Parts: sequence; C-alpha cells; structure tokens
Amino acid sequence: MRTHHRLLVVAVLVMVAMGLAALVGANVLGGQRVAEGGRPAQPHRTLEPGDAPHGDFHRFRLGAIDGERLAPNRDDFAARTSPSGPLLLFLPATRAKPADYQRFLTTALDDGYHVLGLDYWNLGKTLSGTCEADARCYGQVQRNRFDGTRGSAVSDVSPAGSIVSRFRDAVAHLDDVDPDGGWGRFVHADEDIRWQDIVVAGHSQGGGEAAYIAHIRPVLGALMFSSPVESVGPVHAAWMDHPGQTPVSRMYALDDVRDEFGPRITGSWSAMGLDGDRSTEGSGGTAGPWRTDTAPPPPGADPHAILTELPVGEPHRAHSRIIKDSTPLDEHGDPRMLRIWQWMLHRFPTPAVPSGRS
Repeated sequence: MRTHHRLLVVAVLVMVAMGLAALVGANVLGGQRVAEGGRPAQPHRTLEPGDAPHGDFHRFRLGAIDGERLAPNRDDFAARTSPSGPLLLFLPATRAKPADYQRFLTTALDDGYHVLGLDYWNLGKTLSGTCEADARCYGQVQRNRFDGTRGSAVSDVSPAGSIVSRFRDAVAHLDDVDPDGGWGRFVHADEDIRWQDIVVAGHSQGGGEAAYIAHIRPVLGALMFSSPVESVGPVHAAWMDHPGQTPVSRMYALDDVRDEFGPRITGSWSAMGLDGDRSTEGSGGTAGPWRTDTAPPPPGADPHAILTELPVGEPHRAHSRIIKDSTPLDEHGDPRMLRIWQWMLHRFPTPAVPSGRS
C-alpha cells in the first residue's frame, strides 16, 4: 500500500512538471533558462486583473555576475511588441522594485516600446537624505550606482552590481529567450550600450538616476517621475550646472502639487532648465511647470516640467501615486494618469503597435 501511494505521488509530480514545461514553452519569450547563479528564470505570464490592466511580462533574476551574487536581487520585468521598437529602461524608487510599476510599464509596452524594469542598488537611505546640501555628493553616488566607479562610504556598489552590468546581462538573457525580439541591438559586440535607442525613465531616486544617465550619455530621451529630488534651497546637484550629453529638449518630468518633496523637485527642474514650454519660448510663454489635472498638454505645446493637480491622497502618498500601481483609477479601471503618461511616452518615435494590442 505504501509503495502504491508513493507511486501515485510521483505520478502527480511528473504531471505537474509536464504542465509547467508546456506553459513555459508557449510563452512569447518562451523556453527555459537557468539564470546566472543557479536560480531558474520565472516564466513569461499573462497578468491577472490585480496586476497591470493588460499586457504580459517575462520575470527573471540574474542571480550572479562575474561570480558576484547580486544584492538586491528582485525580479526584473521585460516585454516587447515590435522587434524594432526603442527600449524603455525603467529604474524604481528607493526600496521599490520593478513589480510596483506594472501599469506604467504596460502603457509603454502598448505604445511599441521594448520594456525593461531593472532592479539595481536602491536600498538604505534615500539619495536626497544621504547628500542633502553636499552638491558633489549626488553625482558621486549616482555614478557609483551607474557603473561601479567612485565608490565611497555612502555608496560602494561594485562594477558587477552596477546598472550598466545588470543591464548588459539582462539584455543577454532576453536575447537568449527571445532571439527574434531585437534585444541584442541595444548592446554592441564590444559591450558598449546603444544609448541613442534607449529612453531612460524612473521614479524618485530612479528618476534622478535616469536624469544623471541622460547627463553623461546621449540617450534617446529621459522621463522623470517625482524626481530628481536633488536640491535644498539654493543648493542643487553639481552636475546640473553643466550641459549634458542629452539635450534638455529630450527630457520630461512629472510630479503632483501635493508631493511633500515638491520644493526639492521643482528646484532640481529649474537647475536643469526644464521649466517652461519650449514651444512658446520667445513668444510670451509663461515660465515654470505646466499645470493640469491629468489632461495632456494641447496640440503644439511642449512643456518639459508638468505638475498635476489630482487628489492622490496625503502628501506622503502623492510622491508615489503619480506612477506606482497604487495610482488612482477612473471608472473604467484605467489609471487617471494614463493620458499624460502616454503623452510623455509619445515624445519619442516608436513603431506602430501590432493590431492585436490595444
């Protein structure tokens, strides 16, 4: 009897394993791959109603790079529609993870972007709390998290654990599981990253990192949400005092008027030269962030700093709800920020989305 029971258990386990294998094989990014470090990559899946409204993502972890086990090591999110679309590289806020932004990532996916929500070193104290009025500190910490150089007592990320290293390995993984997806073109054979085809985006600390990457690399564009939080009164990050590799005309920022960090954010916008509507410069256009409820700018307008006036909860919640999955929804279950997210994403050319996607 015991032998019969054991055989039944084994049979059930075999059937479950076969079912999981079939599920993985049917995925768009399909196939099984053991991520570096020995952790199995998670299968591409269709999101449930409690996640993003529609769209699907491949979730995976890199495990280790050059023998170094990554920390933090939370799920990266990736998907694409057209193989020729540009890449949206999204960096989460302090202590947040890519899984917290599935509604926005799905919006970019539906607009024809390749999407990569990348985990990186964003633990511990916030960048603004670390640097405060030390203008040079911001760039030093951001460079360390970008490529592992300029390590210090307040930020000591290794080259293997840096954003650049994680990005390269993530693209290599995606090229493995989706060889016809066009992922490999974002990294040259010599491992140089093709920044001109990448829109860097992020929330809070991640948005500040996106702005810094746009400063030191010629990216296709940059989108900053509730960020950068890099000014204190008259002091701001020192790197903002010099022209960057990406012109301000390809950088856009969004925040809500209730954000408790608002003065530090708008101070950073001013230092970067984002204030005002470039379509009206020299013709009587008003300076300062453009304000709206959640309606996008009218045709022909091109504001690069936008403040919404949507009730998004208490000030400490407004900072997150501008972009996280906790963002307010309308009567149809869509994010109320959707149209303005789309307007920002449309600042950069993308291919036509296949007719199968809405």
